[in-house]
Amino acid sequence: MADIKEIQSTEVVQTKSLSSGGVESNPEVKTNSQGIPLVPQPSDDPEDPLNWSTFVKHAALVVLAFESFLVKCSATMIAPDALELAKQFGVSKPTATYIGSAPPILYALTSFFWIPLSQRIGRRPVLLMGNLIALVSAIGVARSQTYAQALGCRMAMTFGGSVGMSIGPAAISDMFFLHEKGSRMGVNSIFLVVGPYVGGVIGGSIAYNEHLGWRWAMYIAAMLYAIQFLAQLLLVPETIYNRGENITHKPSGRVQNGFLSRLKFRTPVLPEDETWAKTFRKPYKMFAYPAVVLPSFWFSVATMTEVANTAGFALNFGSDSRWHFNLAQVGFCYFSGLIGALLGEIFGGPLCDMLVKYSIRRNQKWKPERLLHLVWTGLVATSAGLLLYGLELEYGHSWASALTGIGLFTFGQEILVTVILTYMTECYPEDAAEVAIVFQFFFGVQIFHPPFYLPEWIKEPTGAKVPYIVFAILPIVLYPVCIWVLNWKGGQIRKKGPLFSLS
Repeated sequence: MADIKEIQSTEVVQTKSLSSGGVESNPEVKTNSQGIPLVPQPSDDPEDPLNWSTFVKHAALVVLAFESFLVKCSATMIAPDALELAKQFGVSKPTATYIGSAPPILYALTSFFWIPLSQRIGRRPVLLMGNLIALVSAIGVARSQTYAQALGCRMAMTFGGSVGMSIGPAAISDMFFLHEKGSRMGVNSIFLVVGPYVGGVIGGSIAYNEHLGWRWAMYIAAMLYAIQFLAQLLLVPETIYNRGENITHKPSGRVQNGFLSRLKFRTPVLPEDETWAKTFRKPYKMFAYPAVVLPSFWFSVATMTEVANTAGFALNFGSDSRWHFNLAQVGFCYFSGLIGALLGEIFGGPLCDMLVKYSIRRNQKWKPERLLHLVWTGLVATSAGLLLYGLELEYGHSWASALTGIGLFTFGQEILVTVILTYMTECYPEDAAEVAIVFQFFFGVQIFHPPFYLPEWIKEPTGAKVPYIVFAILPIVLYPVCIWVLNWKGGQIRKKGPLFSLS
């Protein structure tokens, strides 16, 4: 059971190495240069991802994080030109924004395909396959002659590009130890959060150039996917490794651990009785674990306006708004989210690692629930940012104040995604891929629906203040039943295992 694996990987090593006299009394326990016990314990095999060099690990980390960045960046590269899309394709302005806001529903669904497939054939070929699909689809969007063609190609582009969002957290978890995981997950999180805002800045500048336009935004996205494909091919080895069978065995014969060796494809070792059907049923099992479902659902509610905010910039700040921004200026609005996310990462990942190191050095039994104490900062920032944004759209006269609200929102979002993903993967490290599925499912579902009704809700006589007050209050109301209960009884809840069986 997953809860037993979690106890073994995060508690047993510390109990053996710390509570009975420290590492000195257990010389077989491997530590880092600072004397911190390594959790999980690596094998003696150089091919074990935990044993890879610092360069190999961090090069793979950056490429994996860029994959998450690119799928969201490419989505908003087309968003600032929504008014021009409406004219060219003969659709309404809100409908034109769906090219950017509708495809994210696939974030909720594609993990159920990509992750089981990666468990059968490996993470590496799946990553390469997804990149090729996204690359070809981006060219399809650029060459579309109708709205239906453009939307269909955008959906296919998101399907392929989402492979990094699905597999990235699990692959990162494969390579790094417990005391490193927070800051490394933070790298992935910062790329994930800033993606749509960087894309908006780039897309606005491209659309404003009379010699380029939105079609070239998609050609540039295709070029980026081509670069990403080469980076995946050269810098991201296969991270799936069956450590359970290899930890007590040193490799025999000649070990090829050079550059060419890392380029090979390695099929994961599966139990003899595991069929394809059983593998594709696995992703659903983590929906039975409260310590995964509750934080994922709560985070998705707290940040559900992400796509609605970015897709709405063209409507709220564009030429038809009271601020009359041109396309480049609409793109510059996205800088607000970029700044907020960068500041958020300064606090998120490093604080997670500090908590872990502090507990280990004080010989304290580590409990993942300690990470949830960091959620408060993100909650306050996201709710305050949404309130500020909505009230400024309704009553304010300064676009800078409104965009400060977006900056606060993304500051909090960056802290939350880092803390919650780190918490869940530490609770169930052997099931990190399935944990990511639950997280992406709730996030994809929740960010999908607001863009379809928020523009009309803002046009109501009550204005923008009411929807944004609702969005700001919801995570506060749900905090006690989704997060505080885990702070209080999280250890007991995890030890009980799943609420029901999905086998």
